[in-house]
Amino acid sequence: MLVSSCLLCSSSVLACATIFFGFHVREMDCAQFQVLGSDHPITATVGGDVVLPCHLSPRMNAEHMEMPEYQGRTEFLKGGVSDGNVSLRILRTRLSDEGQYQCLIKDGNFYEEATLELKVAVSGSSPLLSVEDYQDGGIRVGCLAAGWYPKPEMLWRDFQGQQLPSFNESASQDKNGFFQVEKTIIIHKNSKQNLSCSVQNTRLPQEKDSSIHISDAIFPKVSPWKVAFFATLAICLALLIFLLLLIYWLQAKHAAELEKRSAEIRERDMEIQKHAAELRWRNTIVPVEEVHVTLDADTAHPQLILSTDGKKVRRGDTRQPMPDNPERYDTYHCVLGQEGFVSGRCFWEVDVGTEEGGVWAMGVARDSMNRKGWINPAPQDGILALFHCGGKYWALTSPDHTALLLTQVPRMIRVYLDFEGQKVAFFNADNQDLLFSFPLAPLSGEKIRPWFRVGPIAQLSLKSPLPVPCVPSMEEPLLPSCFPLKSLSTGQKTPCTPEGRA
Repeated sequence: MLVSSCLLCSSSVLACATIFFGFHVREMDCAQFQVLGSDHPITATVGGDVVLPCHLSPRMNAEHMEMPEYQGRTEFLKGGVSDGNVSLRILRTRLSDEGQYQCLIKDGNFYEEATLELKVAVSGSSPLLSVEDYQDGGIRVGCLAAGWYPKPEMLWRDFQGQQLPSFNESASQDKNGFFQVEKTIIIHKNSKQNLSCSVQNTRLPQEKDSSIHISDAIFPKVSPWKVAFFATLAICLALLIFLLLLIYWLQAKHAAELEKRSAEIRERDMEIQKHAAELRWRNTIVPVEEVHVTLDADTAHPQLILSTDGKKVRRGDTRQPMPDNPERYDTYHCVLGQEGFVSGRCFWEVDVGTEEGGVWAMGVARDSMNRKGWINPAPQDGILALFHCGGKYWALTSPDHTALLLTQVPRMIRVYLDFEGQKVAFFNADNQDLLFSFPLAPLSGEKIRPWFRVGPIAQLSLKSPLPVPCVPSMEEPLLPSCFPLKSLSTGQKTPCTPEGRA
């Protein structure tokens, strides 16, 4: 049967949308081929149809492929199937269709994929010009255009086509995602008063403009006595402001001295509270020991490349000739840690530093999870993990993924496995921020192993534990920076109990 799946990273904010549309070749010789898409973004207009090109190279007859009819607004183009054309048409394009698409074709154990980027555009209304008010001795004229996507470029020009600086500009999006932009300009008497405002779509070769002429007769008249009156008024106002500022400065100086003293007291209090909070956190959250985790080569997908010490993994370009043993992942690019845990509290650290756009996931999984065919990385299927795609982070919760709001992009992630507290927690190892916490209940009753998924660009590296942990005394009010620590509470805590792999 045809295998196809869809993973939506984020469409409402147009941050990262990845859609897989795939084919499974039936009764064909296992041939090596490439899947080719488009090497540049494809632009579509809202409401129109667009074709996402995808074909085989060398061109192969794809008539024996199963192609399901996508209901709604998508359909596969069958006219070129005999030439290896497996393109996808999207009907009545919407803004939410914008993002990245992946065309995946599988032939037996061999498959290839191509990534395409779809950009959506729409040209809205022509610019609406309006004479708004008198300002700074001139007339303020506004230019407004709505219903554009993406945000268009709006320019004021004189009768010779020269660009003019705007006085003020603003942009907003309505509930449907369309942009409304507005720019105002100040026109003075005897200046070039034949003006035009143009709006350009940054993705489509489309431009709309409107023109206006301002007559000298509508400019405000200035009389000499008014000038003298306002000049005198300005001088008196300046003197009054000077006196008020002097009084304010004297009061502010005195208040600053008081605030400085109060700030010193608050700073001491905050430092004490910070140390107390960190002490409580380390006593309750920090596990007993940092464990040594290495990657299990017998479980690694054939396309993953492991370092000789079992500490690093990245995704290669081709599948390696490896035995298809029962423990090995054959479709999802995953690998497990050799160590398994059944009790206690422990942690390990993973360096996730990667180029922007790298795709990876990491966490824990029950030892008995399915490793053949496509898997769903979710708690009900035995996986508790974080996911990264295009600079965004999610917790793989179900039925919907949970987007993470980070104060700092993590370079090193610390994974805590707590059988006593029945939790799996993920921390930014650089600043100790809690990223997300899962209940351990979906995995209870089984041996639990570290789990990793590696996509394009990404590389994951396991950190080796410190040779000798630093243990502070109970009398120390501040905890040293070395980590991990033995628990500072009087009760004895149980370390994680690793087991060898089955």
